[in-house]
Amino acid sequence: MIVTAIKGTITPDTMSDLFVQYGYRSSNNGTYWSAFRAIADEFNIGYTETSDIQRALDLLSNKHYVVASVGNGLFTTGGHFIVLVGIEGDNIKIYDPYLYAGKFNTSTRRGKVTVSGNTVYCPINNFKNYANAKGFFCYEYEGNIQENNQPVITSTYTRYVNAKIGLNVRNTANGRIINALANGTKVTVSETNGNWSRITSPVSGWVSSVYLSNYSQVTTPTVSSNKGYRTGTYKVNASVLNVRTGAGTKYSAKRYNQLSANARSQNSKLGNYYTNGYKRGVVCTVTQISGNWGRTASGWICLDYCTKI
Repeated sequence: MIVTAIKGTITPDTMSDLFVQYGYRSSNNGTYWSAFRAIADEFNIGYTETSDIQRALDLLSNKHYVVASVGNGLFTTGGHFIVLVGIEGDNIKIYDPYLYAGKFNTSTRRGKVTVSGNTVYCPINNFKNYANAKGFFCYEYEGNIQENNQPVITSTYTRYVNAKIGLNVRNTANGRIINALANGTKVTVSETNGNWSRITSPVSGWVSSVYLSNYSQVTTPTVSSNKGYRTGTYKVNASVLNVRTGAGTKYSAKRYNQLSANARSQNSKLGNYYTNGYKRGVVCTVTQISGNWGRTASGWICLDYCTKI
């Protein structure tokens, strides 16, 4: 959006190809922050990078477009980039690449922004309090702000399952398990409710939005070379490893508040306290073995996605 507004049209697929070609796409976490500096260099655009929100707002008021990296909060349940294009009165004018009908109608977002067409107007204080913005990439422009006239998603959109050992499908948000989907499965989302998404294809039901991605992240799993599993200390290799109530995928997965205090603490240090499972790098003690499953303080985990240490 920014390069098109300042230098001339470049389509999303072309920009995405450039990010992949030059190594700015992370296989697990989307886009590296260094990409934004590189784009400024490549297209010869005046650039400032800051973690100070007030500095970013000052630049926004002084002929800069600002890409904001936001975490779990007002605009996303994971990590996301949005474009701040101006300030009108007490509101920040925002173009959100992940804007869809009903996005801000959930209980935690309702009343915090106003949507007009495909533009989001967010009061400055609400942005500071709820956007969970951590980095700002500011691009200098000349002339008037370019208006975004692209259509808004009004019904359904596509996502991919990003859960190494599958994703449970429930009858309601956080309800009874009625089905399961393999990692990488393409799904159609028709509604969101907090951290839950209602899907209509390939099956109908509700899934955790935390385990949905904008693109397929299917890779060959990292499997421990130790097939003779035994009790002891293990380190998680998967991006997020479900912790279950029993030894097998037929058992329900536990939520973050059902994990041990030690596991929640490790998840927090690794980037997200509210993870429903063990994040990559969590170290746990296995006290019982059942096939390729091990019992930990929080519950049962599949040891195929761990390394014994």
